[in-house]
This record gives sequence, structure tokens and C-alpha cells, in this order.
Amino acid sequence: MDDAATAQPKPAGPLTVRPVTAQEAQATLLELGGSFLQTPSWARTKPDWTSVHLGWFDASGARVGAGLVLSRSLPRVRRSFAYLPEGPALPWDAVAEDPAAWLDPLVAWARSAGAFALRLGFPVVSRSWQPDVVKKQIGEGGLMSFTTLPPAVDNPVARRLEAWLDRGGWRPIGWGSTAAVGQPRYLCVIDLKGRDSEAVLKSMNQQWRRNIRKADKAGVTVRSIGVEGVDTFHELYVETADRDHFVPRARSYFEQMVRSFSEGGEHVTGRIYEAHVDGDVLASALMVRVGDTFSYLYGGSTSRNRDARASNALQWQAIQDAIDAGCTTYDLRGFNTSLGASSPLIGLLLFKLGAGADVVEMVGERELVLSRFWHTAFEKAMALRVAINNRRAGADATPDADV
Repeated sequence: MDDAATAQPKPAGPLTVRPVTAQEAQATLLELGGSFLQTPSWARTKPDWTSVHLGWFDASGARVGAGLVLSRSLPRVRRSFAYLPEGPALPWDAVAEDPAAWLDPLVAWARSAGAFALRLGFPVVSRSWQPDVVKKQIGEGGLMSFTTLPPAVDNPVARRLEAWLDRGGWRPIGWGSTAAVGQPRYLCVIDLKGRDSEAVLKSMNQQWRRNIRKADKAGVTVRSIGVEGVDTFHELYVETADRDHFVPRARSYFEQMVRSFSEGGEHVTGRIYEAHVDGDVLASALMVRVGDTFSYLYGGSTSRNRDARASNALQWQAIQDAIDAGCTTYDLRGFNTSLGASSPLIGLLLFKLGAGADVVEMVGERELVLSRFWHTAFEKAMALRVAINNRRAGADATPDADV
């Protein structure tokens, strides 16, 4: 995911970090290949967080990186938790050569801004496994047993970065912990680079290809629309949440997300995809594109006419659209590694693997505590909030906490 960074020239001299405009941040993000979670569109999606766009500058004054900092303050005090989800956009090969030169200025900025903790999602591929290997090992040894197998990719850049983070006290954050819920470390990703639709179709398993043919014979048609699709999307998403026992998000959250990404410009877009038969929408999904990455964020489907295989048709159309747009990555997002093998959400993981997605392990989220006192107070407040939300939602429900 960070291939774009390898082509960047090495910055000159000491680096500084300071606020930049949203337009400047997005331009750098697109140049370096950053995450949708670092865009101005994502900042607009999170109005309950305070947002600041930062730029990294070298000694010549050139902007060589950018990041979105989301912060949440403790009540009645001027101390905050600072978070850069899947960011910032930096030339990570260069960062790994001298992490302190790049990250120390960020830490200094966070301290000056009153942050008691700094959490950063390092968007660097650590390891990856091919789908057949993962699927076989899940069946034989459980969900996470595949991580003990030799990976197809083992990135030395990640090893150098992780060693420095360990020495510096940046502690790993497990997805789903009670402290502010973050992003998954394991993603399901289809590599589109240099491949046409025929090649991607061949990489899918037999069941996926059969289901695409079934959808075609059933008359499934896929369209992409804007915010007008949110109502139907949310209806199907809530039905899916009830069926799979997770807590759905509010309709307003998705409307805000689609509106925000619709305002992102030519290379930052958000759309609702609908798969229907004669106008009866059977599956719907929220997709965003940032630069050369096309991401599936949320989806829902109905129990009606399940033999039409609308969800397969929807994803296949979105993959073809991503290829036509020149994207090199189709991101199916991640999975919660704490799920038991009997969870209905295991079926979603197997669905992604069947589409030909590799499992990609990122360096993931690390947290640097800047004030132990205020950090402890924040964790207690978050634990109480999670407990209250769980009581409201029901003990058997799983939060829908990916993005």
C-alpha cells in the first residue's frame, strides 16, 4: 500500500511539522498514496472530533508529508487524545531509515497542543498471506492460526520501524480494546496493479465465479448513486446487523460520510452501490475512492431472493469500476481477530477471501503516552462509555467498529 513512497526523493535537512490547509494536505496525500482516513472528507465525517491537518516540511521548505490529526478532549480540561488513523501520508521507506527525524517533530507538536497521548496507525505493510492459505488454515486451526505460517510477503521496512517503536515506548493497540476503538491491523486487499478484469476474475474461487454467473442469469443489475441511496442502504444494513448480531450505526453517520466524500473532488469520491432485480434492491454498499485505492466500507443485504447472489454482483461491478478508474488496490477492509470461529462475521471474511483478496497485516496502531495521569483518566472514561453502550445495545451484540 505504500509503494508510492519508494519513489520519493530523500528530504533535505531537519524536518518540521506545522498546520496546513485541507487542500494542501489532500494534495500531498494523493501524491504519496495515503488512506481515506487521512482525507479532509474523513474529517468532515467526524464532526464530534476536533481536526487539524498537518504538513511535514524539509529544510528547503518543501512539503514532504501530511496527516490528519483527530482529537478528543477530556471534559473541562485542556488536555486531549490525538489520533492519526491509518496515517500520516509519508515516504515510509525513508521514515524507517530514521524514524526519529520524522516522528519526533509530530510528538513535539502533540505536546504543544496539549495531547496526553498520541495514537498513530502506521500504514506500512508488515506481512501478507494468499487467500487459499488463510482459508485452509482457518478451517484447520482457527481464525488467527494462519499468522504462524510463512507469509508471501515479509517487509524489512516494517521490521526496522517496529524495532524503533518498541524501543521508544510506542505500545501496540489491539483492535477492539476498551480504550478508543481504532482500525483493524489485518486487511483484505485485492491487488489490481497491472491486471485486467479477466485476470482478477480468474483469481476468484470457483464459488465466486459461479455466483457471478448466477447473478447475471437472475437479472441482477448494479448501479452507483449518491446520497439518495442512503435510505435503502441503511435499511439493508440494519437488516444485516440484526441477522449477524452486531450493533448498527445511525443513518445520519452514513449520510454525512457520503456527502463528505462526494465533495472530495475528482480523485476523492464516495458512492452508494445498489444491486437490484427489476428495481428491488437486494444488496447495497458504501464505497470510497482515494487516489489509486478503492475501498468497500459498509454493506447490507436482504434475505429476499438470496439465490440471485446480488452481493457478489455488486462487488464484481465495483472491482471492474476500480480497474477502469486506474486503481491499483481494492480494499475490502479488515476483520476483528477476536471473533470466534462460529461467529456469523466469519462468513464475511470467507466472502472476501473468495474474491481473491490477500490478508495484509499492517504495522498497525501504536500509542505513545505523553501524560500517564490524564491517559489513565481517559481510559477509565472510555471504559465507562463502552460499558454503557454495550448495556444499551445488548450483551450479545458486537459493535460495528471498523471505520
